[in-house]
Amino acid sequence: MLQDRITRFQTKLTETDLLIWSYIISHKKQCLTMSINDLAKACIVSRTTIMRFCQKIGFDGFSEFKYHLKAELMQESALLSEIEGEILANHIQTIENLEKKDFSAICAMMANANRIFIYGSGDIQNLVSSYMKLLFLHNGLLVYDFDAVSINEQFYKIIQPDDLVFLITLNGESETVVKLAKQLKQRHIDTIGLTKLRNSTVAKLCTETIFVLNPEIRPSDKAAYPFESTSTLFFVIEYLLLKYDAWQKQHIDL
Repeated sequence: MLQDRITRFQTKLTETDLLIWSYIISHKKQCLTMSINDLAKACIVSRTTIMRFCQKIGFDGFSEFKYHLKAELMQESALLSEIEGEILANHIQTIENLEKKDFSAICAMMANANRIFIYGSGDIQNLVSSYMKLLFLHNGLLVYDFDAVSINEQFYKIIQPDDLVFLITLNGESETVVKLAKQLKQRHIDTIGLTKLRNSTVAKLCTETIFVLNPEIRPSDKAAYPFESTSTLFFVIEYLLLKYDAWQKQHIDL
């Protein structure tokens, strides 16, 4: 990585050198088609200054630097294509799994519940909870989220066996969600888990489970932590609404 060379030879680099590097990383593709004179003009420095910069970070000259810049761009492009492919594959697999799943039990639980609660174990999960509240309100279903409810002994006195609880958790092992799922199971309260496809503790505890595939992605070597693709969670909520709407129409007709 060129950034590694910059870090390694940083003590040799002047402020002008760092300005040249700043321009290059902001215009990588353009730099591939530039001559040394073009880059010098863009950075408002001399041709010699560009040559010295390349030599300071371990290259014979500008041509060798451009060769490594091109190789790095190709590597980044390949990585991006791989990530895109993984995300699309997981979306497709999630959709195929949803198409095969029988939602009858879940829809019946929703229709027969006295109240529906939803709990998300993190920031994204809370966004999904809010989205579900908004979406299902249009279909006449009032969903309560736990943002306004403290999960304590008082809550367990309020909730009743004819209530229904959605639990949204990515890994299915969140200590808070596992504890909540156990308490609800002991009280014979139905739960529907929305979690990633794995044999997790929450998946085992829930009455019904809707699985998603969401890979961990590290977009570049510079990224401190990977992130999880979570867009499938929102799609599942929309799909669930469609399935519930179809179930309702079918049973009203009957």
